[in-house]
Amino acid sequence: MRRYFPFLRGKQNELMALRELAGQIAEHRFIIPIIEPVKQNATTRISLDRYIEVSMPFLFVCNPSYGDFANNPELLFTDLTNEALMEYDNWTPALQVNVNSTAATINAFLQRYEQFEVAIIYNGLPANAAAVALLPNERTVNHVFVDGAVGAAYVNGINPELRVMIADRFHRQARNADYPDTEFFSDANTVAGNPNRLDFGDYSIVGNHFAETGGPAYAVAVHHIRFEGNAPGPLHINHFISDHVDAAVNTSGKIIEAVHNLVEEIDNFQPHDTAACDEYREMDEEQTSRGLGYLKRLAIQHHLEVMLNGGIVL
Repeated sequence: MRRYFPFLRGKQNELMALRELAGQIAEHRFIIPIIEPVKQNATTRISLDRYIEVSMPFLFVCNPSYGDFANNPELLFTDLTNEALMEYDNWTPALQVNVNSTAATINAFLQRYEQFEVAIIYNGLPANAAAVALLPNERTVNHVFVDGAVGAAYVNGINPELRVMIADRFHRQARNADYPDTEFFSDANTVAGNPNRLDFGDYSIVGNHFAETGGPAYAVAVHHIRFEGNAPGPLHINHFISDHVDAAVNTSGKIIEAVHNLVEEIDNFQPHDTAACDEYREMDEEQTSRGLGYLKRLAIQHHLEVMLNGGIVL
């Protein structure tokens, strides 16, 4: 079975969705989350402690592009990796590279984490030949290629067993009210969509997008991953929108509406027996909102549960 690498930026609800399923992920071992830490807070540290406690495998971005640690790997090392991870074996330090990455930066990363196998995440190929030469080495066990960032000639030169192909499958809309009822999400989990049978990943229901906070909630949307049809196979995503979409008021009421619209249809989808589905039903029965962040957490959790329970069919 190939492995699934969900790329999650470590805001509160992303980390907590992983915490809910950390034990199952550790047991199955074919889901390897990629975590880009973005918050210097207790939630990040507590979450790492939980992942360590249950031996959950993960890639950990050591040079984040966003948030509190952006462009400050020294702070990240001092605050997190040196304190929490250096004695833990079941994680992989990951370095993001792009066209501007230098040999000095790559060497510093390799030396700092010299006792670990490492991963490289390609947001582009360094223009400097000396930098490129450092990337494939005996310690690089994952080459994570962001879709469209690196030419095929280089990608095809990497051992297929070490490649991870990651793409943004979430078609983000400017307004929640603009999402369609349903659309294709991914078939990278199937032989038809992944004929070379490579490890693969995506950015779940968040997309390759980062914002510190959300805008005003004119409409609330619940993004729900499901199989196409009744059997495991390609994934589609349904978007359940609140009934009221015209004014940035009564967010709690809109959450209740959106969840109710999902629950009205949820038994028609496969799967419909995840723990997240049960929580949606409970929210609908109790007519309680629990907040926008909690909705995102449940949507990510459901997606992970789908992948844990038959979502990978190659």
